[in-house]
Order: sequence, then structure tokens, then C-alpha cells
Amino acid sequence: MFGSGTDPQGEPLEGRLPEGRFEIGKDGASLLVVGFDGSGPSRNALAYAAGLARRDDAALLVAFVEALNVTPLWFWAGSPIIPDSASDLAEELRDELRGAGVPWQFVSMRGDAARELETLASSYKADAIVVGRSRRSWWSSVSSGLAKRARRTVLIVP
Repeated sequence: MFGSGTDPQGEPLEGRLPEGRFEIGKDGASLLVVGFDGSGPSRNALAYAAGLARRDDAALLVAFVEALNVTPLWFWAGSPIIPDSASDLAEELRDELRGAGVPWQFVSMRGDAARELETLASSYKADAIVVGRSRRSWWSSVSSGLAKRARRTVLIVP
């Protein structure tokens, strides 16, 4: 998917190195995972990551992680309505990344955001995870969870 192709000798590439020699963070970025929930800080993170991706000729994997312990229910005329926030965000992303000049893909999942972003980055062998700073306390934020747990570069954008 991302970073696929061949080198001048016809050898397959994964990231920017021949297959079997992948190194995170070497030879520039090829894939950045971005945590996006539509908030101001996540929009800042997306803009920063798009700029990095454009300069490094990298791709973006934009992820929305819905918390398991939060089920937003809206009531209209007595019946519950569960908003489809992932599809709403996907539409916003299409508008925001139009003309950015970088390949991107949107994924949606449920779970602990820090854990899911790290798992996603690990499975795609991403070079870094980019998130916005938390609007809540530092101790319970996604950014602090990633800073403690991640096995790759974490960029926290104000």
C-alpha cells in the first residue's frame, strides 16, 4: 500500500529500504500516522503532518479512534440517535487535504487511542505518530500515553 515499488535494481521496497532491511526513522519519513478527532489541536497536527509528508514525499494514515467507554447518544423526538462521527470526519478530511499534494488514507477504530495509534503505526511500520496536544490534563491524555508507550517518534503539536 504505502511505500511500495522497486528500487533502480528492481528490488522490492518497503518504506525506503530494500525488503528485510526496514528501519524506522531512517532515510526520511515514508509514512506518518496522524491522530484526528476534528478538534483544533488534531487539525493542527494534521496540518503539521501534511507539511512534513509533502517535504519528505511521504504518505499519511489518518486515524480516528473512538473510545470504548463513550457512546454519544443524541435524542430527537424521544428516540436515540448515534451520530456517525467517523464518516463525518472522513468528509472533513477530504475537504482539508484536497490540494495538499500527499497521499492519504483514513481509518476508524474503537479502543484506547494511544494503544490503537501505536498498534496501527507498528503494523504499517510508520516512521512517526503525530497528535495534537490534549485539551485535558497531561496525565490522562493520548499524547502522554503515546510518549510513555510508543516505540517510535511521537510528535505532539500544540
